[in-house]
Amino acid sequence: MSSDLREKWWFALPGVLIIVVVLLIPIVAALGLSFFSYPLQRPDLGIRFTGLDNFSRLLSDKNFFTSLWRSVLFTLGAVAAELVLGMILALLLKGEVWGKTLFKVAFMIPMMMVPVVVGVAWRLFLLPDFTPLQTIFGFLHIPFNPSKLLTEPGWAMFSVILADVWQWTPFVMLLILANLQGISPEIYEAAQMDGASKWREFWRITLPLVFPSLLSVGILRAMDAMRTFDLVYILTSGGPGTATELLSIYNYKIAFGRYDMGYASAVSVGVMLVLGVCIFGLLAYVNRGGKRR
Repeated sequence: MSSDLREKWWFALPGVLIIVVVLLIPIVAALGLSFFSYPLQRPDLGIRFTGLDNFSRLLSDKNFFTSLWRSVLFTLGAVAAELVLGMILALLLKGEVWGKTLFKVAFMIPMMMVPVVVGVAWRLFLLPDFTPLQTIFGFLHIPFNPSKLLTEPGWAMFSVILADVWQWTPFVMLLILANLQGISPEIYEAAQMDGASKWREFWRITLPLVFPSLLSVGILRAMDAMRTFDLVYILTSGGPGTATELLSIYNYKIAFGRYDMGYASAVSVGVMLVLGVCIFGLLAYVNRGGKRR
């Protein structure tokens, strides 16, 4: 090994060690524990090897698939809204707007807040005793009771999606805006000389050029949304009933409600495998599209 290559390895070593300690060791520990029965409430039973029993139990667990479906709905709703709103805001801020820097800073504030704080703020905002929505709806003569937002299943899911969209749309906006600013103005000038309208410019120039970035941002947000826990737990605790019990909350209840650590590890491994297949499939699609260009 040459001295230059050895020096590069020494520089990369701290990062590799951090990844191994923070990421790989917990994954390997969860994978290993998923093959065991480990009831924390019964220490007298000890840790027993059960093979694939936890995974067999997982495949027949209706609550697991119901929670998985709720997580998928939450992810699709939140990410779709964030991509659309982020694109609109990025297009608006790309042009000449008064106070553009001020708007950028203001939009970044929700993104910099801790999810627990966001959950508490939205819970206070949506509580009937605190929310100004009742006054606003009454002034606009809209027949809607804001107390439904946290007490009815459909509206509760809408509320947690809304809170996530409020926090993470600025993240999507910033990444799309950076991509938009990298598009050469000469392309738009040529399109305008050919008589293209603004709508046609968006569909034929802006969207195709931004689409790879849009897809990458969508993948990042989907990965993050699928493991959302603190925001939803603070806002609704998975309620009313189990209406907003996402997979992360269901797994939390298994691990720290039933203290069934072996099965909780199997749930985590199952989710990791599902997400891994989906993410690698999307990344392969993005790479294939890039090579065609």
